[in-house]
Amino acid sequence: MMFIDTANINEIKEALKTGIIKGVTTNPTILRKGNKPRFNQLDDILELGPGMLFVQVVGRDTEELYADYLKLYDYGISKGKAIGIKTPMSFMGLELVRRIKEHDPETVILGTAIYSADQAILSSIAGCDYLAPYVNRMKNCGLNPYDEISRMRSFIDERGLTTKILAASFKEASQVTDALNAGAHTCTAPLSIFKLMMDKDAALSAIEVFNCDGESIG
Repeated sequence: MMFIDTANINEIKEALKTGIIKGVTTNPTILRKGNKPRFNQLDDILELGPGMLFVQVVGRDTEELYADYLKLYDYGISKGKAIGIKTPMSFMGLELVRRIKEHDPETVILGTAIYSADQAILSSIAGCDYLAPYVNRMKNCGLNPYDEISRMRSFIDERGLTTKILAASFKEASQVTDALNAGAHTCTAPLSIFKLMMDKDAALSAIEVFNCDGESIG
């Protein structure tokens, strides 16, 4: 099961119809594209029943980040929904993960902005439930994202950790397949990427021939 990386209601509706979407991931940049305050947009998404909804905490220090987590936690309680928390995984993020898990061990944490295996290793030890390695951004930084994902997965499996790799940041459909083959458990991507994975020109042409032939024989 996959995640869709958007806050666009129409895109989420379309994606949910496929049955392959497990949840929605957002970040401040995605939500900034909307025309409503953050919590109004979250209301709209939750009304669709998307499964897990991940929302990123915002702040320039641990206290600000933790305060924002508490707002999201209380919001989730008020809605009767579990809100997944996206935590930026700088060194400061390690403390934040600890504090969140001490406050509520059941809170699902997605460690985001992962650019390397060593960063992922410390994040998994800290207690992140999911890790989001940025595939295309890692590539743009001169890193091999698939080698890094493979190293992350080896560390997790060899130590029996429950952390899941949720690959993110895609510009090409092939990057999703390569990330999954490298060891990512799942991924989050825009609707456009999922469509590129399925709507191949050759396949669409073949389907059209079938339809024409089917119509001709009644």
